Amino acid sequence: MQGTYSPAPNFMGPGWMDTDGSEFMANANGGQPYMSTAADIEGAKAALAEAGYPDGEGLPVLHYTTNDAGYHRAVAEYLQEAWKEIGVTLEVEIVEWSSFTPMRRSGDFEIARNGWVGDYADPSNMLGLLVTTNGNNDGNFSNEAFDAAMELSATTTDAAERSAALHEAEDILMAENGCCPLAYYNDFYLQSPAITGSWHSAYGYWYFMYADIAE
Repeated sequence: MQGTYSPAPNFMGPGWMDTDGSEFMANANGGQPYMSTAADIEGAKAALAEAGYPDGEGLPVLHYTTNDAGYHRAVAEYLQEAWKEIGVTLEVEIVEWSSFTPMRRSGDFEIARNGWVGDYADPSNMLGLLVTTNGNNDGNFSNEAFDAAMELSATTTDAAERSAALHEAEDILMAENGCCPLAYYNDFYLQSPAITGSWHSAYGYWYFMYADIAE
């Protein structure tokens, strides 16, 4: 995908900060990624066999719905080819954006692409999407322990307790396969070395109020 995305081993990606100012991702899962971004064909085949579908035998055809924009078609084609290697047949349905969002919101899909760009620089902005009552929870993930951890993170005034609650929420989300992280968006830009003090946030905004142009 020519660097437009980076593979995602965690739900929370780089650039999101923890309550102590360190990177949230570095503190997640004991400092280890939840998933490997390297191909593990044998491991995938073993998991299929354990689930009762050796080499994909008996597994129904899966259907993946996505909109036709950017690299989304390329991602769909990649999933189709990658899963074929382990015996899984995936049919891809490309839908125009105007129809795709209502389909996803109504739950009219088997597997669907989703994505989010944060509104503010806090992990709750991403993790909160999977709370049972969140209007953007298109996959209808619902877990009482996850919801309780997110509620604690929103009400406690203790920074360490809040951090622990947010990490617990991500642990639960990944253990329960509430969604499958696939890739993080990347931004590309050119900047003159004469410009100093500008800042680009993890949620895509530029801050030029601190910038200057060196003489």
